[in-house]
Amino acid sequence: ARNLLETAKVVASGQADLDSWSPLSDRKLRKQLCELPGVGMKVANCVMLFAFERIAAFPIDVWIERVLREKYFVRKRKVTGQMLADFAANYFGVHG
Repeated sequence: ARNLLETAKVVASGQADLDSWSPLSDRKLRKQLCELPGVGMKVANCVMLFAFERIAAFPIDVWIERVLREKYFVRKRKVTGQMLADFAANYFGVHG
């Protein structure tokens, strides 16, 4: 709850002008969002998808990760989060 409050303060104070972030590329927008307190890749991708309507954003939580590993990476032992994100972007494209 502390991070949520801190992020709300940053946005309310104007330190983070979310409207001005709209024209940013997906990569830059994700980076900006991840700089907010408590925002990681999954939350950044959720915000990108639902608030900024970036349909290429692909939030990966524990359950999505499990499905991707079981369905598409059956024989691989070491699969990183970045590998899963890259796979999802390439395989599902903007329909992720």
